Amino acid sequence: MEVIRSIVARFPRRELDIRRCFNRDAQFRAVCADYDEAMKALRRWQQAARQNDPEAGPRAADYERLVGELEEEVLAHLNGP
Repeated sequence: MEVIRSIVARFPRRELDIRRCFNRDAQFRAVCADYDEAMKALRRWQQAARQNDPEAGPRAADYERLVGELEEEVLAHLNGP
C-alpha cells in the first residue's frame, strides 16, 4: 500500500476512509496512484528549484496545481455516496 502513503500523510484523519475506499474502488486506486506520482514529481522539481534549475519553478507550479486537483478528487471520492 505504498501508493497511499502520500495521500494518508496529507489527510491523516481520513486514513481509515482512504484504506477502505482504496480496497473497494478501482477508480480511487487510480487517483491515489496519480497523486503518488504527482507528489514524487513535485518533490523532484522543488529540489531542482532549490538548486537553481531555471525550468524547475514553472514545472513545480504545474505539479502543485495538479496535486491540488487530485486532492480535490480524492476528497470527492471520500465524501461521496
